[in-house]
Amino acid sequence: MPQTPRQTTLKEETTLKGIGLHTGNRSQIVFRPAPANAGLRFFRTDLPGTPMIPARLEFVVTTVRGTNLGLGEAKVHTVEHVLSACTGVGLDNADILVSANEPPILDGSALPFVQALRKAGLAELAAPKRWQRIPGEVVYADGAARYRAVPAPDFTITATLIHDHPLMPKMTQTIRLDAETYLFEVAPARTFCFEHEVAFLRSQGLAQGGSLDNAIVIGKDRFHTNTEGLRFPDEFVRHKMLDLVGDLTLIGRPLFQMHIETQCLGHAHNVEFAKRIAAAGATLRRKSISMEA
Repeated sequence: MPQTPRQTTLKEETTLKGIGLHTGNRSQIVFRPAPANAGLRFFRTDLPGTPMIPARLEFVVTTVRGTNLGLGEAKVHTVEHVLSACTGVGLDNADILVSANEPPILDGSALPFVQALRKAGLAELAAPKRWQRIPGEVVYADGAARYRAVPAPDFTITATLIHDHPLMPKMTQTIRLDAETYLFEVAPARTFCFEHEVAFLRSQGLAQGGSLDNAIVIGKDRFHTNTEGLRFPDEFVRHKMLDLVGDLTLIGRPLFQMHIETQCLGHAHNVEFAKRIAAAGATLRRKSISMEA
């Protein structure tokens, strides 16, 4: 009989510092070990009482240019890169302490978080992993957005990005995700926006910390980047996959047993799709319990 995979936490804490993408606030994020079944939990260390916000779907408050969580007066903005990194490395339980209302954006990808978590190391806990399985096809559609998940022995994403822009042809990528493929194929992909959006975003109080150090700006006839240039020819669709993994992490279970096909991804759609996967998984677990009784 194969050994049942165990839940994980960190061997030791790790800290990163920077500024928030949308708020522009200086921010420190600390990842600390947490007990089995605690899941991923954010703590606002700058607020009285250090309030906790679980990284779960029911605590999503807005999805405008990012996924934002809240509980009472405490909020944490733009959590998707942090959560994507946690799932990417296989981290089930961690306390995530932030010193402001948004984690640091760092280089605009999940790679710095992944590197820090891998350096801290993972420790196995006594509890078995809580797999997210689905009994059959799960679909969601809204406008041009299309999502479909089917049961599979591993976790694969096929994503298609479609934009009406001369520099952005239709991009489709399929990646079977594990810790290594996530590290090399998904985690390095950076966030992006279109040049014509920048002024509007800033007028709305967004992108206050955005720069070419942490984002790619798509101009009319060229990409504006730092001296590194694009990390992948299709970095944009890979970043959408990164965001999707982060948003699906809010279900609270590893998502390593399904094949997801999607196009025209966005945070609001990701969250709605995640709710449908969570509901399908809950139905499957209830049937399993009923059969065993």
